[in-house]
Amino acid sequence: MARLLGGGPADEAGAMPSPRGERVGQFVDELIADGRDAFALLRSTEAHVDEDDARRAWATLGRRMALIPPGPVAVVRGDGGDELVDLPAYYLDRHAVSNRQFSRFVAAGCYDALDLWPREVWPSLLQFTDKAGRPGPAGWTGGKFPAEKADHPVVGVCWYEATAYARWAGKRLPSAAEWQKAGGWPEHLGGGHCTRYPWGDLFDPARANVRSTGIGGTVPVDAMPSGGTPNGIRQMSGNVWEWLDDPLDAIPCRPGESFCPWKPMRRIAGGAFDTYLPGEATCHFVTGQGVLDRRPNIGFRCALSTDRLREPPAD
Repeated sequence: MARLLGGGPADEAGAMPSPRGERVGQFVDELIADGRDAFALLRSTEAHVDEDDARRAWATLGRRMALIPPGPVAVVRGDGGDELVDLPAYYLDRHAVSNRQFSRFVAAGCYDALDLWPREVWPSLLQFTDKAGRPGPAGWTGGKFPAEKADHPVVGVCWYEATAYARWAGKRLPSAAEWQKAGGWPEHLGGGHCTRYPWGDLFDPARANVRSTGIGGTVPVDAMPSGGTPNGIRQMSGNVWEWLDDPLDAIPCRPGESFCPWKPMRRIAGGAFDTYLPGEATCHFVTGQGVLDRRPNIGFRCALSTDRLREPPAD
């Protein structure tokens, strides 16, 4: 299987190594184990991956990601207004990326793989270290995450780290429109209008890990299932903020006020365990963070465009 370079939104799909003589089926198993199953399903690899191997990869993708149907969504712009956007179908991770998942990216030496990183961030790569000075998230030590938090969302990663992981996995970060559509499920209301939270318009602290829930820290990425979307996406509200692909160039302001970002910023969404105001944990709240900031309450999840994938097997 040839080495591939991806295209698509947000440089979706980074470099894919070749099997180097191994049986392709074994190589697909390795991709699945690493959370890179999307590579086995690309149209560009269809000639190399047989139906049985593809079927295994499709089954894994279906467990890890949810299909969001095509349709309109009334996206809240940075200035507070709405813009109706018609989205094609796409996949979104059911859970935020966990420490355990991110550790495979670290172990693979991806902080040194320059093809995964935009050139403008190369001078900063040596700063992306843990407490012991090893490459990795800010809260890790010696290249390892806290043992009791293997299934908690990875945090302490900047926007570039999230983007590099997504490329390594053959995916990308979701757009603000995709996030809002997945979290607010406009199919229920019509006209592209979304609910405020995955479960409806009234906040319920039992469904989301925010400050009023009283936990005071992160929980595993599959916790609080009652706060999930109808198609099984967890924690679109609470636990950790999540990086989006969109730049933050405006936020809703009072009359006479304006927003002038003092550094490059990207959108974040969803609220976190320390979010005080429930309105900040909605699917359409507009805020952001500096692209190099590595905060203990910001993680991410990945998206995948369906038009890059081979046809799924017939049932």
